[in-house]
Amino acid sequence: MITIIIPVHNQIEYTRQCIATVRANTRAPYRLIVVDNGSTEPVAGVAETAGATVVRSETNRGFAGGVNLGLAHAEGHVLLLNNDTLVPPGWLEGLEAALLSAPDIGMAGPMSNYVSGSQLIPDLNFGHIDEIEAYAAQRRRDYPNAIRDVARLVGFCLLIRDTALAAAGPLDEAYGVGNFEDDDYCVRVLRAGFRLVVDEGGFVFHYGNRTFQSLGLVDSAWDRLIETNAALFGAKFDLRPEDRLDEYRQALQINREGGEALRGGDLAAALRHYRDAIRLAPRLARNHNDLAVALWQAGARGQALERIKVALQLEPDYAEARENLLDMGRALDRDAEVRAWLVALDAR
Repeated sequence: MITIIIPVHNQIEYTRQCIATVRANTRAPYRLIVVDNGSTEPVAGVAETAGATVVRSETNRGFAGGVNLGLAHAEGHVLLLNNDTLVPPGWLEGLEAALLSAPDIGMAGPMSNYVSGSQLIPDLNFGHIDEIEAYAAQRRRDYPNAIRDVARLVGFCLLIRDTALAAAGPLDEAYGVGNFEDDDYCVRVLRAGFRLVVDEGGFVFHYGNRTFQSLGLVDSAWDRLIETNAALFGAKFDLRPEDRLDEYRQALQINREGGEALRGGDLAAALRHYRDAIRLAPRLARNHNDLAVALWQAGARGQALERIKVALQLEPDYAEARENLLDMGRALDRDAEVRAWLVALDAR
């Protein structure tokens, strides 16, 4: 079962369109929950007519607060969906396939015409829902079963695995009306040991920012909201720059593929994967350590020793790399040299 949660604050016509496309274009089993987030318009009637469960808040609790109200009634995997979206045929099936393609994937999101970051397809213009659906169908044909590891997914359309949801818990309501609560959730899911992926063949149309605009959050007011929530997000997490880079997450996936190749006896493929991972994330010590192990197995022992040193220069406390360096030093009868190098490293 997938529970679709749509938080709504007014915007009744957008809500009507969104729910209509969900009903028409979703084949996978789902349950629809609409959170009436302090609306003054009769959105609850629209949702109930469409067969949705309606959860009502007397006040607008913001995106995170609205989602959390819906989560209290959810079961299975959860799909967060903005009410200013239009979904094409096969949208949810594609996202579900992406989410379940590996057990360590915690969240999946589609591409879109209106979204920040790497999920954006720029310069798309549509005049009718038929054009959106035709484009989505073609994109699925162009990118069958294609997923991409990322560091960040946007909450306009976000499928969350049940186990990732259990590990990360509810959204943080400190971000108020919205912005950065999805960034916050991505960090928490990643730190729980899950991956984030984009369903490259998936496309969901997004009008964008309709609720914010109706609340007067435009121009300088919008800028102040972004600045305030960005500061809150930055203060909450001790993030390194690479933690927010898609390339870093893609490098980790390529590194995993290198490990699979190495365990399967394909040394040439392992070396290729590890070098590709280093090109994407040159400051990730794990890539250099694992390449060193593969180089050692390939007989390039001098290169392996130097590569391990690179890993330790990047991360001096990397226990596995230190042990590998000591083992290599002993095997090459360079134990004293290696130990002296480690002493000098620790003295820096």
